[in-house]
Amino acid sequence: MRLNNTTPVPNTFFDSNLESLSGSAVRVYLKIVRNLLGWRDENGNVKKRDWIAHSQFEKTGLSNRSVTSGIQELLDHGLIGVSDDYLNNLSDPLRRKKAKRVYYSLVLENTPTNEKSTFYSENNTLYNEKTKEKTPQNLLITKDISLQKYNVNERVPDHVRIEQIRREKLKKQEMNKQKERDSWL
Repeated sequence: MRLNNTTPVPNTFFDSNLESLSGSAVRVYLKIVRNLLGWRDENGNVKKRDWIAHSQFEKTGLSNRSVTSGIQELLDHGLIGVSDDYLNNLSDPLRRKKAKRVYYSLVLENTPTNEKSTFYSENNTLYNEKTKEKTPQNLLITKDISLQKYNVNERVPDHVRIEQIRREKLKKQEMNKQKERDSWL
């Protein structure tokens, strides 16, 4: 059975890790799960890893600092992997900050052997055991459409500012509708 418009979340996350993680780590993890397991190619395969910009995590309602601490907490718990274009490990926050692109992957513990492996089958690995080489993966990037950010002293084009105002207005309307729905209970 296949459920459309849903994203599977690994059971081990709920069973073993949910109670020990902070709220920001849970939000970051769910964003990674959505970008990886929530998208399928034409063959039905999920992504092994994805480039997720820091601004994408901030759309979950977290501050920049909360996103960084959430990522580090997930790394400390061994729930995610972080690498660059060439699969170099970016577990260190300073290396992540200097990297041009940061790719995220899910790591799960297999309960029978307690060995850590990626969420995907062995034939789907990015590391070639025979040649001991790391191979970069050509990925389609999952990105939300977002407006370009401007510095304080830069002039924002009128069409961009109008779109920003329109989105803010829609967001306020949705928040007011939700408050009204909440008051019905």
